[in-house]
Amino acid sequence: MASSRLLALALAGILAGCAANPIGAPLGDLRGAESGPPTLEVAVVAGDDLTALPEATVVVDGAALRPDAAGAVEVPWRDGPLPVEVSAPGFHPAATTLDEYPPGGVLEFRLEPVVLDGRVQTPNGFPLPGAVVELGASRDVTNDEGAFVLERAEPGTVVVTRPGYVEREIPWNGDEDRLDVLAEPVAVHALRVGPDAAADPQRWQALLALADGTGIDALVVEVKDDRGVVFHDTEVERAHEIGAVEVRYDLDAVVEDLDDHGLYGIARVAVFQDPFLAAAEPEHAVVDEATGAPWRSAAGHAWLDPSDPGSYEYAISLAEEACRRGFDEIQFDYVSYPFGGDVSTAVFDGGYTQEVRIDSVLAFLERATSVLHPLGCAVGTTILGITLESSTDEGVGQRPGPLSRVVDVISPMLYTTNYGSGWRGFDDPNLHGPEIVDGALAAGLRELEGHGTLRPWLQTWTIGADGILAVETVAEERVGGWMLWSTDSTYDPAALPP
Repeated sequence: MASSRLLALALAGILAGCAANPIGAPLGDLRGAESGPPTLEVAVVAGDDLTALPEATVVVDGAALRPDAAGAVEVPWRDGPLPVEVSAPGFHPAATTLDEYPPGGVLEFRLEPVVLDGRVQTPNGFPLPGAVVELGASRDVTNDEGAFVLERAEPGTVVVTRPGYVEREIPWNGDEDRLDVLAEPVAVHALRVGPDAAADPQRWQALLALADGTGIDALVVEVKDDRGVVFHDTEVERAHEIGAVEVRYDLDAVVEDLDDHGLYGIARVAVFQDPFLAAAEPEHAVVDEATGAPWRSAAGHAWLDPSDPGSYEYAISLAEEACRRGFDEIQFDYVSYPFGGDVSTAVFDGGYTQEVRIDSVLAFLERATSVLHPLGCAVGTTILGITLESSTDEGVGQRPGPLSRVVDVISPMLYTTNYGSGWRGFDDPNLHGPEIVDGALAAGLRELEGHGTLRPWLQTWTIGADGILAVETVAEERVGGWMLWSTDSTYDPAALPP
């Protein structure tokens, strides 16, 4: 067959000669060794690495034989056409017919492996890197182009997995040598759970019951907030050393409840606005040029320097812990340069150009993804809603296009209260929640450059239950999922899908 190479090798010639005739020995006493009937050795090896294939099947003249550990069988030779066929799982079969005894009595088959290649992509047509593709014992991880190659592929079920995406199982019968896969992102409808609600057994159970009785399928639990407070008894010693721990709930009990109720668990971790770590490690903080002390926002909060990689590992270690203890996704917030104050006196190690800001934000998220993806957690980040419709990073380092090449989920805060009078021609944006959300998501989708999906934060204030349902519907139609933010974790069942 064209897919296999057949090589008949002569391993040895026939040694013919005579021994030296000892002086005085009669010539008639010298005799050659007696030989039996000839045998044929059939050897089967892999064409890709020349290893023996003892699992092969060799069929000689209709009789099926199993090779020894060296991938070889021996059969008696007979004159006349002798058909030989070989096959092995994960390899293309080969066959030949011998009309003559081969030189050396050895026939070697080098079987070419069956190769299945393909591409995994998102519904938007972007390649999906980092997806694990498995077929029996064959395994590969998609590259930046979403491509995979499975060698020695056997018919069965192709399984495609990746954090943040729905597992795919695709039957493959071996007839085709290419398989392209469409991966669907996990679509969730989530409620934010603050530390007070998670700490109160009655309120926590009420939230679980609310999810059970509605279309809510995920909860976002506050692990570290924008004041730098960590709300569980973390194993990250640095959090205790800097006085950031305020134990409010049992993390393992929260995860167990999420699992018991079939809920997708998202851990929220605020990153660069962190007064505790900025005070403990001022060398990693944004510095106020006027005072030489850590820069502070109008609300008095100090920030870590996003251009300083030394400021990354603390938040990532808290996220890693949450992932190891059972959360499905980590959503990082405040992954940005400072806002909410006069940054004209703020000093950053790497400078303050737009290029530096964007690259610094991406560097943190790339580092976080490299830690969390191998553990099975999706990675998301919250961004300012205005960045979906802006031609700049708005001074904070957030651009949806570059972010979509790194993270799995981008969550713009689409609150009508963040938009001023006149936005999109509306005197009062609060009266036009669906239009505000729809316009922002439409603009954001056009900005995407990679596999990351949009899942917005939506508000629970000002617009009422009907307004909340209306913006949920818009988000569902545009991007398939959403999250509701409530400062006190109070939700009206009338504002939730059934």
